[in-house]
Amino acid sequence: MLNDELKLKERENRIYQWNLQSNQKQIATLKNGIEQAERQIDRQKNALSQRLRGMYKEGTLFPVKLMFSAENFSDLVQRIKYMESIAAYDASLFKRHEEHLKELKENKKSLEHARAKLEILEKATQEKQIEIQKAKTGKSRFLKELDRKKELSLKAREEILESSRNLDALINKLQEKLIRGEKLDVEDKKGRLHLPVNGKILNKFGRKRDTRYSTYVLYNGINIRAETGTPVRAVLPGKVLYADSLEGYGNLIILGHGEDYHSLYGHLDEILTEVGKAVREGQIIARTGDTGSLVGESLYFELRFKGSPIEPTQWFALAKR
Repeated sequence: MLNDELKLKERENRIYQWNLQSNQKQIATLKNGIEQAERQIDRQKNALSQRLRGMYKEGTLFPVKLMFSAENFSDLVQRIKYMESIAAYDASLFKRHEEHLKELKENKKSLEHARAKLEILEKATQEKQIEIQKAKTGKSRFLKELDRKKELSLKAREEILESSRNLDALINKLQEKLIRGEKLDVEDKKGRLHLPVNGKILNKFGRKRDTRYSTYVLYNGINIRAETGTPVRAVLPGKVLYADSLEGYGNLIILGHGEDYHSLYGHLDEILTEVGKAVREGQIIARTGDTGSLVGESLYFELRFKGSPIEPTQWFALAKR
């Protein structure tokens, strides 16, 4: 989009430049024509001046004198023709002079118009060049900002991966603490659980491609939009295995359910239970916040089987809707 806008402005600028050059050529042609016309008029002025001085010297009775000095009728006829030729030449001389004066005035008027147009074109060209420079500067800033955002996105991705590795290590340490005596039939609960909080699910589980930066982000759980202070409920009965902060997840609770399953609740504002406590399904164990969150106020939720993340949404009643 930015490239298209920049190309359009540059194309417009080239058109202005072409018009500018064309106008400058027109002005040069007009100036040359005016100079030639002025030289021609000067020559005609000199010729007219000489002719008028001659007529003045001869006086107004010169034609009468010329005719009466004829020796015979034939000579008289010749003298009349001569006078007519002179009169025609004088008329032609005056007419050409008037035409050249008129042409000179029109050329000067065209020159003024061309100069005014040239001034407008020069101003428009300068403005377009400023626009192009601003567009280039804007594009440069946009690309720098894009690079910065991409760098932040990649950094956030690395932080998510590192946090996930830390969580995996923690889960492995907690495996031996999972409840072994209650024999919970968790599989029977699949598709019938309730979300820990009501809200919009912000992402899908699994590896997703970030089209903006051509990178991939791995989501081991889901983020659920929730205002700070919203009660968080246990999705299954179980035992509190962890209730503390963890980098990347903020305040975090991990519940163990039977031998193989556990659930995780992150970005909490307040933890309302303790390690070793047994909790019921639907019991309030915390309140939502945005600690460690990259998406703002929300609850991070994971469901794991034998230590590995599994797709959680199919376990909830909403999957049947």
